[in-house]
Amino acid sequence: MKQRSKHGIGYYIGLILMIIGSFFMILPFYWMLISSFKSQNELLRMPPTLYPHKLVTTSFKRVLDSIPFIRYYINSLATGIINTVVGVFTSAIIGFVFAKYEFKGRNVVFMIILAFIMIPYEVLMVPLYKLMATLKFTNSYFVLTVPYFVNIFGIFLMRQFYVDLPNDYLEAADVDGCGHLKRFMMIAFPMAKPMLSALFIYLFMATYNSYLWPLISVSSNDLFTLPVGIAAFFSDRGNQMDLIMAASTMMIVPIIIVFSFSQKNFVEGLTVGGIKG
Repeated sequence: MKQRSKHGIGYYIGLILMIIGSFFMILPFYWMLISSFKSQNELLRMPPTLYPHKLVTTSFKRVLDSIPFIRYYINSLATGIINTVVGVFTSAIIGFVFAKYEFKGRNVVFMIILAFIMIPYEVLMVPLYKLMATLKFTNSYFVLTVPYFVNIFGIFLMRQFYVDLPNDYLEAADVDGCGHLKRFMMIAFPMAKPMLSALFIYLFMATYNSYLWPLISVSSNDLFTLPVGIAAFFSDRGNQMDLIMAASTMMIVPIIIVFSFSQKNFVEGLTVGGIKG
């Protein structure tokens, strides 16, 4: 006698939809990867080829010879890591204050901060640039880091997490004689591991892939980040698509590494960092 399947038709429909969605998500990365091993002529061929007919590896060397790619790589990684670490910490501590501390006008101040999310980033660039110019931070590493140290979305995300955190843990820390900072660092911060991992991925990708702000805030070639540097392959004489694809392939390596490690921490945080009754 055959055993009936435990899953209904809805399960298989959802599975098929997820497989189709995964295909369309992976397709751009696959296309970028195979295009980095194609020649310029093959890239422009119509109809396009699904794999390199002739494997070309010289594009990677030409990228390194054409622009100071390693310098741009270091700038992007350094600013990305600094901005992400500081941004995660400030988001966590500010979100914790708004969630667990009572003070006059707390909700009003939080709503005002939250309202800035609705303002397009392009609108804020002019006053932000003037502020950086007044502080003499333009065309320096400060202008690539300081504006990213506080993130409104991160504050909102962490505040929503800490609102649901039971006060019993914090009261137990008070009984043990923990101060405000120690209570945050020893109790609240470690328990937010799942949310911190998700925020880490978001902030790193936002900083590492940032193009418009580094473009207008720095003019020195030594301070360019990867997105600005790769744009040099776009010109009026024609786009060097083979070099763009090769540079983009090398650029996404740190993002894949960060996502892999943070995803692992995210899953571990969900399984071992839950609230036990």
